[in-house]
Amino acid sequence: MTARWACFTDLDGTLLDHDSYDWHPAEPALQALAERDIPVIAVTSKTRLEWQALRRDIPYLAPLAGCENGAVVVDDRGSDGLATALGRPLAELIAVFERVRQSLNAPAIGFHEASDQQVSDWTGLSLNQSQLARQREGALPVYWPAGVAGRAEFKAALEAAGVQTLEGGRFLHLASGADKGTALQYLVDKLAGESRVRSLALGDGGNDDAMLAIADLAVRIPPAHGAARAETLSNVVLAPQPGPAGWNRSVLDLLDRFISKEP
Repeated sequence: MTARWACFTDLDGTLLDHDSYDWHPAEPALQALAERDIPVIAVTSKTRLEWQALRRDIPYLAPLAGCENGAVVVDDRGSDGLATALGRPLAELIAVFERVRQSLNAPAIGFHEASDQQVSDWTGLSLNQSQLARQREGALPVYWPAGVAGRAEFKAALEAAGVQTLEGGRFLHLASGADKGTALQYLVDKLAGESRVRSLALGDGGNDDAMLAIADLAVRIPPAHGAARAETLSNVVLAPQPGPAGWNRSVLDLLDRFISKEP
């Protein structure tokens, strides 16, 4: 069976600059992937609506994606557009979140209750973009005020209540029983057909670990601010720079060293 490659990428802090959300420093590598017919598939904490808006700005993104940390898989290759929810219903996550928050009197704020202005203040997104970010279908980002104690206790209580927590670049994400690794495997199976699909994956946060762990080639993008956390995965290559510049350099290097030389 012949093999072909697909590139799976986180967005915020990885393909998109952490502060400006600019993707253009990665364009040489995106062009190189397009020339080799290697699809670039977003696997992101962003919502389906955010991803669809980004696809209008970034023409290199394939019409397949894992959104909300893998809780929702989207296939826009047809005229209808299909979204498949993986894991538990969002309403169950919200109910657990609110119960745990009340029991601990925690200062956490879920995206389901935040205003567009609050999300904009936290992220630097416009109000319109923030409105799209709040349209959740399968996972719940949670804001915890910087420097406020109790975050670890809050996470432990959520985990004890059966909700997985994932650390993203800005937020604590409550997962629905699916993660980015689940989404990557689902998408690989969807792409397979007559060919075996090999995966290149890139991500910067702890919520990317499940995706990076199962990829054939994996790249960790370093953080734009602060020290990098200790790496827990043995199969990961560290990019030389944060954000899209590091994404670009790493993809071009891997294309030259490994991918382009394969039959």
